Formats: sequence, C-alpha cells, structure tokens
Amino acid sequence: MAKRKNVVKSAKGTMGALLILMVVLGWLMTAYTVLINTDTRKQAAMINSGKVFIEDKLYIRAITKYKEALKTYSTSNNLAYEEELLAIYREAAMWEEYYGFIEQRISKGTAQAGEYKELAQYYIDQESPAKAIEVLKTGMALYQDPEMNSIYESVCYEYSPVTTVYSQVLMPSSDWYIPAYNGETWGYIGKNGRTILDFIYEEATRFSGKYAVIKTEGVYRLIDKEGNWNAVDKNGLDQVTAIEGTRLVGVKDGKAGVYSNTFVPVTEETFDQVYLNDNGLIVVEKEGRWAILDSEMKPVTDYIFTDMAVNSRGQVFGKGYAVAADESGYFLMDEKGKPCFEERFANAKGMEGGYYAVSDSSGKWGFADEKGQIFIDCQYEDVYSFSNHLAPVKYAGKWGYLNQSGTWAIEPQFQMAYPFLEGNSLVVDDLGNYRILSLKHYKLFN
Repeated sequence: MAKRKNVVKSAKGTMGALLILMVVLGWLMTAYTVLINTDTRKQAAMINSGKVFIEDKLYIRAITKYKEALKTYSTSNNLAYEEELLAIYREAAMWEEYYGFIEQRISKGTAQAGEYKELAQYYIDQESPAKAIEVLKTGMALYQDPEMNSIYESVCYEYSPVTTVYSQVLMPSSDWYIPAYNGETWGYIGKNGRTILDFIYEEATRFSGKYAVIKTEGVYRLIDKEGNWNAVDKNGLDQVTAIEGTRLVGVKDGKAGVYSNTFVPVTEETFDQVYLNDNGLIVVEKEGRWAILDSEMKPVTDYIFTDMAVNSRGQVFGKGYAVAADESGYFLMDEKGKPCFEERFANAKGMEGGYYAVSDSSGKWGFADEKGQIFIDCQYEDVYSFSNHLAPVKYAGKWGYLNQSGTWAIEPQFQMAYPFLEGNSLVVDDLGNYRILSLKHYKLFN
C-alpha cells in the first residue's frame, strides 16, 4: 500500500512539473510575441518617419531612416521595406546606390526577377559582360523568365568577325589551325585570319593535336605545328583523308586503310571508307554496310548500318554519340552501336557535340534530343547539328545561328555557315570569302 502511494505521489509530482513548464513556456511565448510586435511597431514608426521626408524629396534623410530601420530590426516586413528603399533610390536617381542594393539583395537571395534583369542590363551598359552573365545565370536558376533568358542569349552570343581572302578552307579539328587554299597551294591560318604556316603545300589535312599531313613534291609527310617534317610516306598512297591521334587514313588503289601517323600500316585489311574519331573508335564501310571498330581494329559491331552521318570535322562520333541509319531510317546511337531509341528519321546530320539535326519526309530540317524527341520543329531549308549551344541554320536562302530556345542568336546573313568549335566558327560572306566568327564571351558561358 505504501508503494502505491509513492507511485501516485511521483505521478502527481511529474504532472506538477509539466504544468509549471507549460506555464513558463506560455509566458515566454507571450513575451516573445509582445517583443516581436514591439519591434514591428517600432520599425514601422521609423519607416513612417522616413516617408515624411520623401514628400519633400528629402531623399537622403528618408534613406537614412529606412537603412536604420532595416539594420536595427528584423521583422516580417523587412523585404517589403527593402523594396520601398529600392524605389526611393530609383526616384532619387541614385543609380550607384540603387544597383549596389540590388547586388546585396541578390547575394542574400531576396531579389525579384526584375532586379536580376535590371542589374544585368546595367552591367551590359557598363561593358561588363562577365558580371552580366553571372547575374543572369543565377537568376535563371531561380526564375523561369523568358525575358531574362533573352538577355542572357543576347550577351552570350556577341561575336566579332574576321574576314579572310580565301574561298576554300576546312573546318579544323582543334586549336584553330585552319587549312586554307589560296587558289594555287594550301597553308594554315589562325582564327585571326593570319598565316600560321606558309602556303607551300599541294594538299593539307586538319591538325590533330600536334600533327597534320601535307603533300609536297607528290609525297605525303607528317608535319608538326612549326611545319617541320616528322615522317614520310613510303607506301605510295594516292590520298590521305584524315588524321586523328596516332592514326591516319590512307587511300591506295581505291581502297582505304588505317596507318600509324608514321605511315606504317596498322592492318592489311582495307575498306571502302574509313572515319577516325577522337574517342578512338574507327567507323568503316564495306560494300555499302558500316561497322564500328575499336582502337585495336577489333569489331564493336558487325556491318549492320546502312549509313553513317559525318560531322563538319570529318568524324562520326561527337560527345559519345553518333548518328547512323538502318533500313528504317536515321537514329542516335552510343559508342557500342546501341540505338538510343526506336524512333527513326528520314535523314540526319552528324553529331557536333549537342542536339542533332534531323529531317522529316518533306526534306525540312529541325532538331532532336537524345531521346529522339523533336524539340525544334522541322521547318528549315538546311541545318547542322548543335555545338557550343548554337546551330547553323539556313532560312530564306541565308544562314545564321539558332540557340537552343529556337530563336536567332545570329541573324541569317551568310551564304554558308558551319558549326562552332571552341567558340569559333567559319562562315562564307556574300563575296564568297570565308570569315571567322569568334564568340566574345564563350569562356564565360560555356
């Protein structure tokens, strides 16, 4: 019986403690509410005193009151008062302070979409595109705002053109050593249009890394970027069509073979066509059927494809994917030759490193994604696949560049245009000469 009394006594003690705790918490909540309400009232009073100064355009005094209220108190009204302070800066034409305050709000994550756009445009006007791009990238991550995206596109794709005197050039593979023909011989120019290697060659391939293949005195030779000879062909090749890494494609008696870049045959097997790729895969054709080989010339696939789409740099693969065809049409595939989807297109262009170009049965061109879904309708006369976020597109007889939103980043104005590579591209002007376009801010947005 005594034990039961102790239990009851203990329970009563616990209940008493809980009641005391609840009372204390209640008093604390009440005190906190009173304190918050007091802060809110005091802050509002300070703001109202500032508003009086605005009526007389005493902006400095009004701003001082607003800043003091925001610094002293932290209430649910702070964001609204910050926006009122922004409006005062704007009304007073205190632009340095205005944009500085927007910067603060962006850093805190409290700015509205319009503030991101205003600050970005301010940076653009101040010729600070790097700052504008960073502001817009931050804003676009928070807001789905088409106008913000439009501003971003306009600053990202500003370009400068360099006009050359050449009417025949090849898209480079890298480093923008551009093979160019002056009407008599081949040489190499840079993205500034100036000669890098003299025009003394009968033929010239694109550079791959440090090396390219040229023909002089009727013989093919391997050269480095200083023009020094590093190897010479003793196979009597009729043509060298490509070089990639330590391999090149040589043609003899109408058959293509794979050679080392020192002109040693890698295999005795020959093909109708061969394409090298910077991922090491080799795409070959025999009797109208195509297969993929690995870097050791071993089969990745059988001869199961009816066609392979080649890109502007003479390769089939781009960023791990290629466009191939079977009896049903064209499709995207991975490096193992596996189709990415069942959908087939009437025609398609080679992968450049972004969304790929596809055609419908009417011959109009558009773009598809990695799932085979059309994301820019087939409506254009001709196109190349995307790279560097842009795609060359022919519209109303002229070429320009579309962005991934399907709007013009560079208006149609050229006789011909090629994909961007490392922020540069080749176009042909109305005189038939090549120009080199360089995206001014490529390193900032890529």
